Amino acid sequence: MADLTPYIAFLAVLVVWIAFIAYVKKNKLWANHGVGTYGPFIMWRTQSGLRLIDRLAKPKRFWNAYAALSKAVCLFVGGFIMALLIWEATIVSRIPADRAPTPEMMLGIPGINPVIPVVYGIIGLVVAIVIHEIAHGILTRVGGLKLKSLGVLLMIVPLGAFAEPDDQEIVKTDRRRRANIYAVGSSTNIFMALICAGLFTSVFMASVVPVRDNPVVIGIGNNSPAKVAGLPTDAQLVSVADSDIKTLDDFSRLAAPSPGANQTVVYYYKGQNLTMQIASGLAIIDVSSGYAADTAGMKPGMILASFNGTVVLNQSVLSDALSLTKPFQTVNATVLQYDIASMQYHPSVLSITLSNRTAYLLQVSPNLVNATTKDIGFLGIDTAYMGLLVTTPDRIVTHLASPYAGVKDFGGFVQSTLLFVALPFQGLAPVESPLSDLFVASGPLGALPSGTFWFIANCLYWIFWINLMLGMTNVLPAVPLDGGYLFKDGIDAIVSRVKKDATEHDRQHIVSTVTVILALFVFFLIIWQLIGPRLV
Repeated sequence: MADLTPYIAFLAVLVVWIAFIAYVKKNKLWANHGVGTYGPFIMWRTQSGLRLIDRLAKPKRFWNAYAALSKAVCLFVGGFIMALLIWEATIVSRIPADRAPTPEMMLGIPGINPVIPVVYGIIGLVVAIVIHEIAHGILTRVGGLKLKSLGVLLMIVPLGAFAEPDDQEIVKTDRRRRANIYAVGSSTNIFMALICAGLFTSVFMASVVPVRDNPVVIGIGNNSPAKVAGLPTDAQLVSVADSDIKTLDDFSRLAAPSPGANQTVVYYYKGQNLTMQIASGLAIIDVSSGYAADTAGMKPGMILASFNGTVVLNQSVLSDALSLTKPFQTVNATVLQYDIASMQYHPSVLSITLSNRTAYLLQVSPNLVNATTKDIGFLGIDTAYMGLLVTTPDRIVTHLASPYAGVKDFGGFVQSTLLFVALPFQGLAPVESPLSDLFVASGPLGALPSGTFWFIANCLYWIFWINLMLGMTNVLPAVPLDGGYLFKDGIDAIVSRVKKDATEHDRQHIVSTVTVILALFVFFLIIWQLIGPRLV
């Protein structure tokens, strides 16, 4: 049964907070100091800081140019995000239900989204909201509009700041000034994201060097021999069965003496060399639904002991054996499955009718199919020796410091960007012990204590991540997001030109209708990512 303690604690804190909000609202607590409530939030309004905003707004020519750039950025990013959402909506049928995003994954809230670390997430969220609202405030004053107050928004913890303009003045002002105000918030988040990404990669990660060169375990297949034995991720392999593992080639050449036989593995973890026994052999780490292995009953964690009469000692042996088969050929395979009760591997013989490898490639990667493609049998499995996914420390550093290394076209740029944004899903953000123990900072940053160095580096990444997510979300053309108001004013300008004889009422009706329809479409695209894979 799942441990409900964290959920009960969260619910208790939430109940206490709601009771506190009700008490503050009923008794008008600290009302004389500008404290009020707004739903589940406490808002502290103050006149302090308005003079600073006025001073910051003085170079009006600069800010007007910045606003013009911001509108262009919002238009480009908004179009890109819409195109991405529409593309994602067309591929939901390829996403297994168990891999579909969950509601909490769609929320960029620390403590709710399991990917976002609480401390770094709060730091990133506070920075993102503060600069977003300050940008709104500055352009409000540049446009000559009244700024009623600044303030802090709290919900148990400070969530950020806000700038409160005069809503009536915002509505009455011209479209250009209003667009300037709406555009700069999101664009400032995006610019901050780019700055922090540059500092993280080109300054901090560029100064990192590995302590040793041994391959690093970055993933372990579920129920695989390494998982059963308890080998941790971020361990560095030192040797397997007295064979030194210094490079990836050393690891790829490993071969089981016989599938399922234990081998001694020496690994470095948290400052010391440790030893354990792990069952050897080629472990299945993933099975593609609907293909030969899945139909035959292969499961992740099994060791593939033999295939079509060949003893499978490693991936090279399996590849050679598969190259001799044909599509739809029926072969026998022996798999070893771990039994928890007996703590042993037990063999089973499976009869497998192979799938068509060319047909599979045409479906998932048609660019890989050409005149030289050999039509052979296909199992539909991913495998790894002992279930270990490994890489080198140098590759980790390159991935962090030079995410666009080797990029030659726009498609590669987009893919590299998505991989960099997805570092948290790869276990590379935040970089913490024991992974951070494998690296040291060099150059001027080497003077920083290790803990301080990694804290600053992780803060930079999560300020980048939260700002990017907030900025890109806010440019979506859906009211009440900033992008929604920009789109609404844009539609208003188009209708005013196309239907010059329309009454004010008719014009507003058209604008409101188009705005609502697009907002509902955006909402559908987002919700479809949640429910689509579970329906098809």
